[in-house]
Amino acid sequence: MRRAFGVVALGLALWMAALPAWAVPPGIIAGELLGGTLGGVIGAGIGVVAIAEIAPTLESRAARVGTVITGVTLGGGLGAMAGVLASGRLLGIEGNTAGCLLGGLAGGLASAFVEPFFYLLGVPENITEFLGMLFLPIAPAIGATIGFNLVRRAP
Repeated sequence: MRRAFGVVALGLALWMAALPAWAVPPGIIAGELLGGTLGGVIGAGIGVVAIAEIAPTLESRAARVGTVITGVTLGGGLGAMAGVLASGRLLGIEGNTAGCLLGGLAGGLASAFVEPFFYLLGVPENITEFLGMLFLPIAPAIGATIGFNLVRRAP
C-alpha cells in the first residue's frame, strides 16, 4: 500500500509540477495528499458506519445502493477535503477551498465505483477487493489535492 501511495503521490506531483502556473513543490503535494488520505480514511470509516446503520433498514435495493454511494462519496470526500485543507494550513499554503470540496466529492464518487469497475473487467475478487479498499480513501484525497491546487496564491 505504501508503494501504491508513493506512485500516486509521485505521479500527481509530476503532473502538477509540469504546469508552470502551479509550480507546486512535490513535498507540498505529498503532504497535502497524505493529509487528504488520512482525512479520507476517517471520513470513509464514518461513512461506512453510517451505511451499516441505515442501509439494512431500507427495503428497496435502489435505496440501499444509493445510500452506499452517498455515504462513500460524502464520507470520503468531506474527510479528504478536511485533511487537505488542514495540511495546507499547516504547510502555510492557501488553496482553492471550493475546488478542494468539489475534487474531494468527485474522488469520493469515483471511489464508490472502483470495485464494480474491476469486477466488470473480470479482475479476480481478491485483487478487486484490495483495490476497492485502497482507493476508498485515496481517490477523494487525489481529487481534493487537485482541486485545492487549481488556483494557488503565493504563501
